[in-house]
Amino acid sequence: MKRAGFSCAVLTAAALMTLGSAATAFAGEWVAEGTEWRYLENNGTYAADSWETDNGVSYYIGSDGYMLRNTLIEDNENYYYVRSSGAMLVNEWRFLENPEWQGDEWVGEGSWYYFGANGRAVRTTGDKVRIEESGGKRYAFDQYGRMMTGWISESGEYVTEDNWEEGLYYADPAGSGDLITNNWLLLSVPDADNEEDDYPSYYFYFSSNAKKAMDTERTIGGKDYLFDSRGVTQYGWHQDDDEAQSWRYFGTIEDPYMRTGWFEAIPDENLDSDDYNDGNSRWYYSGSNGRIVTSEFKTIDGKTYAFNSTGERITGLKVITLDGENSKTITGVSSVDYLDDIPQGEDATTNVFYFNSDGTVKTGNVTIDIDGTNYDFSFRSSGSPRGAGVMGIDDNKIYDHGRCLTAEEDTKYQVVSWDGNRYLVNESGAIQKNRKNLKDADGYYYCTNKDGTLLHGPLDDRCEEKH
Repeated sequence: MKRAGFSCAVLTAAALMTLGSAATAFAGEWVAEGTEWRYLENNGTYAADSWETDNGVSYYIGSDGYMLRNTLIEDNENYYYVRSSGAMLVNEWRFLENPEWQGDEWVGEGSWYYFGANGRAVRTTGDKVRIEESGGKRYAFDQYGRMMTGWISESGEYVTEDNWEEGLYYADPAGSGDLITNNWLLLSVPDADNEEDDYPSYYFYFSSNAKKAMDTERTIGGKDYLFDSRGVTQYGWHQDDDEAQSWRYFGTIEDPYMRTGWFEAIPDENLDSDDYNDGNSRWYYSGSNGRIVTSEFKTIDGKTYAFNSTGERITGLKVITLDGENSKTITGVSSVDYLDDIPQGEDATTNVFYFNSDGTVKTGNVTIDIDGTNYDFSFRSSGSPRGAGVMGIDDNKIYDHGRCLTAEEDTKYQVVSWDGNRYLVNESGAIQKNRKNLKDADGYYYCTNKDGTLLHGPLDDRCEEKH
């Protein structure tokens, strides 16, 4: 691994000469033997297994009495490194060959070490991993002072790929080795519980303390994310444990954040098994809390929509039953495929609505095809519930759940019953008021009073009464 900008200064021969020339300033003195150095104590013995200082620079004398060079030293359970000059390395990184006495298989032949101001290698010494900041980045070190990469546990142990769930930190072995901090990581990991892929790629997020987000919800960059106990960013549908068992949608594995507002998705199997199995996507709407709107009329950007019990946006001609205490709460939805599917007569909680292809509720007049036949409907543009089929007489026509009651085609006139009265209407549905001897296509005659209710008919012959 290369580390840009790391200092690897080495003392020159002139510096070593300075070391010798300064010997008289100390109780002992340095003695040169060829290219090697020894330290003679004032008692006449040579130092061994000890640190000696010259002009503020520390050197280590080995057990054989000679100054060590280019060596990783263990002393009193701490680790130091001496340069080729023999001087203790301080405040520097150094890539070193890992000595055999470290005795484990977690790292390769060499590792990066960081030696602080006291010359000691930064390392984990307790039950928490040692993390050190250098150059604005954070690094983790094991018990020997080796910079750690890959998954790292909270206690500072290496975590194998198969046990990645136990990892709390992650340092990219392919990069500079610093801990992932305030950033996302997309990583492929083995997962036997994943039914679609036994080696999937998951997103992880590591906070400012370099710990991965786990078993939590968090807003990052203005978007809301959900993390499981392993730290995996959740995607797709999620059912909350609240009283309503609300559903939220966290998008795709490539873009796993909580959706708000309008979104289109294939429902979860437990939300709508038919559409799930058929792969049919539906439109949903969720508020700022991410919970999809269900069983409710809702006004969005000035337009009225309705959502069924599974949160799907309703379209087409529907019979909707409303809660008697709340005119916006939907308790039942059924489709109108045949004319007989439309209820008849007054019902305070059951209404017929027509929703456009974009889900907006239709108001005013519209012609709708039902089982191959066109029928005229009228839907309320005011009042509550808005968009419900008109009931009763409106603009000289009679409506039953929005359907205009008309004479059958090619009959000219027909008697219809409404609110206990019998009215005569033509093929367009217009009430025939104050008419005498109207003749239908079959030759029968009818007479009506001023409000269109039937006085006589059907009669075989013309009415001769005065009225």
